[in-house]
This record gives sequence, C-alpha cells and structure tokens, in this order.
Amino acid sequence: MSKERQLMRATFDKQLLESKLEIQEQTFGMISQEIHDNVGQILSLAKVQLGIMEQKQTVDGELLGNVKENISLAMTELRDIAKSLSSERLQQLSLQDSIGQEIRRINRSGFINVSSDVQGVEKNIPDQHKLIAFRIVQEGLQNIIKHASASEVKLSIRYMDHCMFITIFDNGVGFDPETELKKREGLGLQNILHRAELVGGKADVTSKPGEGTTLQIQIAYV
Repeated sequence: MSKERQLMRATFDKQLLESKLEIQEQTFGMISQEIHDNVGQILSLAKVQLGIMEQKQTVDGELLGNVKENISLAMTELRDIAKSLSSERLQQLSLQDSIGQEIRRINRSGFINVSSDVQGVEKNIPDQHKLIAFRIVQEGLQNIIKHASASEVKLSIRYMDHCMFITIFDNGVGFDPETELKKREGLGLQNILHRAELVGGKADVTSKPGEGTTLQIQIAYV
C-alpha cells in the first residue's frame, strides 16, 4: 500500500472514530434533555394526580386511569431512550430511518419544525459510510438549531442510480459561506465538507445573509 493510500486510510479511520464519539456525545445530550423534559414531566404529572387522590382519600376511577396512562407513556419513552443508547442501533437502522429518528427527536423538543421528503428507492450503504453520512446530517441540523434562528427546516433525500442527495434547507438568518469558512467558528462547516469527501461524495453550501441556507450532500453508495 502506497504512503498516500495509507494516509487516506488513517484519515478515514480517524474521522470514523470522531464521528462515533460525536454521535454518542450528541445522543447522550439529547437523551439527558428528553429524560428531563419528557419523562420527568410525565412522572411529575402522575405524582400530582396521585397526590390529589391521596388528599381526597378516595379512588377516582378516571383519575387513576390517567395515572396508569401517564406511567405507561413514561415507560414507552424510557424504552425508546434505551434503544437509542445501543451502539449497534445505528448499524441496524437504514440511513433513512436513522435520519427520521433524529428528525422526530428534534421535533419533540418543539424548538424548531423539521419536515422530510424521500424520493426513489433506498440503496444499501456500507456501515462505515452510513455512520459518517449520518454524522454529517446530524451536525448540519445541530448547526441550524444553534446558529440559524430558523423556525422551519426542510430535509429531502433523493436516491439516484449511483449516489444519493440529501438537501437540508432552513429559513434562518443565513450567512456568507466564504467568510464563515475562514473563521474559527466555521470549523463545523469545514468538517461537513471534509467528511463528505471521505465517503466518496461532496457537500455544497448555499447561503446569503437574510435568505436562509441550503446544504446539499452527495453520497456514493460504495
């Protein structure tokens, strides 16, 4: 193996490891928030309902049914969270399903609305490429949440013969990509562009101040 190929392989392996760690860190952060916001609130409500019954010193059938329903809902939330903690979960899911899961998680926060559209038939993508591709999408969505001040995000997936296109558009404040790439804060954008190249694809960013941003990612199947 030539030195150039060895260097490319080492770079790919490094980015693969970084992607795994970043996905894990991002997932843990979201799970912590979901437990606090969703499960915590559901159980708090159930506790209040039980307190009301205790004060009345009688069993209210309707109220008891609501308590059972809330506890069941909390258990469902916790099961979903437990599934997302599995390191093999992303490999078991298709890229489309993984992205869909991420979108549902973001929408549950109520902070921003993400809609999605899929065209064509999904193709198989190697697990390593899928993991890096998912991290690109995840990072793109998180950049929007952190910096774009957007209310709407539209994500589309198009399956072509030899590659797939993922487009993420937000209606946020926009920016000048050329200027942003020169800043230290633009490292996240640089990572997206670089990682796309590592999986045999490319990423393009189109944006103007006040006109939102479009990120288009092209990913090869092999």
